[in-house]
Amino acid sequence: MENIKTFFKKKNIDFFFPIAFILAIVPLIVRMAMTNADENTLNIFGEKAQSEFFSQDKAFLLMIFCIILVVISLIFFKKIFKKKDKTVHSIIFAGSIFLVFTLLSAIFSNYKQVSFYGIYDRAEGFITIACYFILFLYSIYTFKTTNDYKYIITPIFILVAINSLVGLFQYTGQDLLKSKLGTAIAVPSEYQKPNQGINLLYEKGKLYGTLFHYNYVGSFVAIVLPILFCLTLLEDEDIFHKLNLGFFSLLSIWLLFGSTSRAGIIGIAVAAIFALIIFWKLVIEKWKPLLIVFSSILVIAVGVNFATKGSLFERIPSLITDALSVFKDTSDFDYRDHVPIRDVKHVDKDVQVVLQNDTLNISYENNDYVFKNSKNEIISYVKGNVNGNKLYTTNDEKFKNISFKYGKFYANSNRDDALLLNIDNQPIFMFNLKNDNSIHLINLNSKKDIDVEFPPTVGFKGKEKLGSMRAYIWSRSIPMLKDNLILGSGPDTFVFRFPQNDLIGLYYAYDSPNTIVDKPHNLYLQIALSDGIIALLAFLALMVIYITDSMKLYALKKDFTKSQKLGAATCLGVIGYLFAGIFNDSVVSVAPVFWIVLGVGVALNYMNRMEKNKKLNK
Repeated sequence: MENIKTFFKKKNIDFFFPIAFILAIVPLIVRMAMTNADENTLNIFGEKAQSEFFSQDKAFLLMIFCIILVVISLIFFKKIFKKKDKTVHSIIFAGSIFLVFTLLSAIFSNYKQVSFYGIYDRAEGFITIACYFILFLYSIYTFKTTNDYKYIITPIFILVAINSLVGLFQYTGQDLLKSKLGTAIAVPSEYQKPNQGINLLYEKGKLYGTLFHYNYVGSFVAIVLPILFCLTLLEDEDIFHKLNLGFFSLLSIWLLFGSTSRAGIIGIAVAAIFALIIFWKLVIEKWKPLLIVFSSILVIAVGVNFATKGSLFERIPSLITDALSVFKDTSDFDYRDHVPIRDVKHVDKDVQVVLQNDTLNISYENNDYVFKNSKNEIISYVKGNVNGNKLYTTNDEKFKNISFKYGKFYANSNRDDALLLNIDNQPIFMFNLKNDNSIHLINLNSKKDIDVEFPPTVGFKGKEKLGSMRAYIWSRSIPMLKDNLILGSGPDTFVFRFPQNDLIGLYYAYDSPNTIVDKPHNLYLQIALSDGIIALLAFLALMVIYITDSMKLYALKKDFTKSQKLGAATCLGVIGYLFAGIFNDSVVSVAPVFWIVLGVGVALNYMNRMEKNKKLNK
C-alpha cells in the first residue's frame, strides 16, 4: 500500500477521473438479470418478477464502482478530503440526515429485503441510495479545478449520443434492443430462445434509449440540456468546443421531444426561468443572437413535428389541457359513476357485481355457475366455444356486453374453477371457485384472494386522470403520509403501501382494475413515503441551501469567469431535475447522473465562494 501511495504522490493523478467511468457506463447498461424476488414481491407482480433489464445490473455495477471509490477514499483520505466551509458542511450534514433516516427506515421496514436491495424492475433500495450519496460526497471533494469538468461533459456527450441513436431507431419502430444483436447483447446466452427477441412493452414513437422509460429520458434531459445549452451560449474561447456543445444540445432537444416527456419539458421550462434570472444582464446585452438561436430551434422543431405528422409535439396539447383542467370545479364528481362496474362484493358464498343499472349475482349451484339480476331472476347465460375459449354469453340487453371465460384454475383442478369476467371482450375481474362452492375475487398476478377497497383520498376529486393518472396516484398516496412522520416504510417499498385493491379507482383511472401502481411519479412523495418526512425535509434542506447559495453567487452578474459559468450551468441542471421530479421519481438509470452533477455543483460553488472571499479581503 505504501508503494501505491508513493506512486500517487509522484504522479499528479486526478481523483475525479473515476467519476467519468461511472457517469458514462452505468446509465447505458441494459442486461437481463434474474431477480431474487421475495414473497411480498411475488404477491404483487407474480412470476414476471423473476427477471428485468434496466435496473438490476445498473445498480450492481454502481455498487462495485462505489466500493472502489470508498477504497480510494480510505487510502488517500488526507489527500482527498480537504477542509471545506460552513456552507458545504451544512449541505453534507443535511445529506447525512437524509441518508441516516433512509437507513433507519430500511432497518425497521416490514419489507427488509426490498428495503436494502430494491424492488423488482427498480433496484433502488438503501444500498443503491447509499451509492448515490457516495458519488455525491466523492464528487464534492475530488472536483478540484475547472479542468475536471471535462470528466462531466465528455460522458454526457457519450450518453446523449448513444441514447439519441438508439432512440432514433425506437422512435421509428425499429428498436435495436429488440433486434437479434440487441438480444445477443442484453440477454445471457442461457436464457436466449431461438427466433425470440426481447419483449418490451413500448410502441413505435416512444423513445426511451437505455434509460428504462421515456419519462426518465425527460429527467435525464432536464439535467443535461440546461448545462449543454448554457455552456454553448457562454463559450467564447474554443469554437470547436462551442460547436460540440451546440450539436449535443440539439441532440438533447431531440431526446426531449422524441421521448414526449412532459415532466422533462416542465423541468426545462423552470430551469429556463432560473437561467433568465441568473443571466438577465447577458440576455439583455445579447438578445438578438439569442432570439436567432431560439427561432432557429423552433423552426427546426416545427418542421420535424410536421414531418412526423405531429408525433413530436403530441403530448404538449395534453399538458396545456391538464393545466387548465386543474382549475375546473369537480367537487360533485364521483368516479364510480363513470365505470361499468361500481363494486364487487362477497355475500355468503356468492359474488355480487354491482353495475350502473343493476346487480349481477354469481353463484355455483348443481355443478354449474348461475347468474341472477338484482330481482333474483336468472339471466340466461349460455355455454359456448369461441376461438377455442369456453365462454358464457347472454343476449340479455342489460348484460350482453358481459361475458365469462371459464376453465381450470390449476392444471390439476377437477372442475372449471376459474371464471374470468370480460366487458366488451376485455378481461376485468377473475374469480376462483373454492372447494366449498364459494366464489372469491382474486388478483390476476398473484392468484391470491382479494377484496375491493375504497381507500381514503386527498384532493384531485374528478381529476384523477390528469398527468397520465398521476393525480389518481397522488390522491391515494398523500393520505399515507400521516404514517411516515419519522420513518418511512423502507426504500423502494411504495408498491406494497399503495392500495392496489382500489380496483374501481384503478378501473376508472387506467381503464383496467388489473394495473399495478409501483411508483408515485413524484420524487418527493417517493422520499416521504419510503424514507420518512424527516428524510424528505433533509433532502429539501440540502437542495434549498445549494440553490440559494448558487443564486447568491451567480444571479444577475454581468461578467462570468469560467468557473462561474460552469457553476451557474450546473445549478440549472440540478433545478431541471428537481422540477421534473414533481412528475417523475428517482430511478437508477438517471439518479447517479443527478447526484454527481449535484456534487460538482457544490464543489464549484465552494471554489467560486473562496475566490469571491479572496477578492473581498484584498
